Amino acid sequence: MEKKNIISKINDAFCKVEKTITWIAFAIMLGLLLIQVFCRYLFEMPLAWAEEMVRYTYIAVSFLGAAVALRERTHISIDILPSILENKIKDPAKKEFWLECLDIFANLVQLVFFIILSIWMLEYNIDLDAKNQITTANQWPMWLMCLPVTVSCMLMAFHALLNALEDTLEMIAVKKGKAVA
Repeated sequence: MEKKNIISKINDAFCKVEKTITWIAFAIMLGLLLIQVFCRYLFEMPLAWAEEMVRYTYIAVSFLGAAVALRERTHISIDILPSILENKIKDPAKKEFWLECLDIFANLVQLVFFIILSIWMLEYNIDLDAKNQITTANQWPMWLMCLPVTVSCMLMAFHALLNALEDTLEMIAVKKGKAVA
């Protein structure tokens, strides 16, 4: 069994909490959706508050799920550059090194993107709060409904950073292992 470093353990712990919160939010969303369907079609009395909550819970689940997918590296990716590198570089050690460098670079690009997105979302939430915008049906503060997106963007930046550090540590360990062997 592979021994995990502290960065992997922290990344996995955050991911486990995110998965739990995502599943709980999904269950709440499903429950609200079922209540809405029963009230609309059985009692002919639609619930506007439930419909609105389902919408915002769906957004929260989607963005938290995106953070989990970033940690687990299960997002769809375009592998044109790695395919080109695999065909151009014949030496397996060099090929592995450059592919790992490319992974680290991709993680750093993601990190920069999610930091910028987090800053924008934080400014947007502050603006929503300053304007006292509220939701239509529930009359809740709109910044509260956008908060899961902001937190998810921050979590994605965090995972991108930790993924880059994991890849870097793994690359160093492999390099040391080859130097010793």
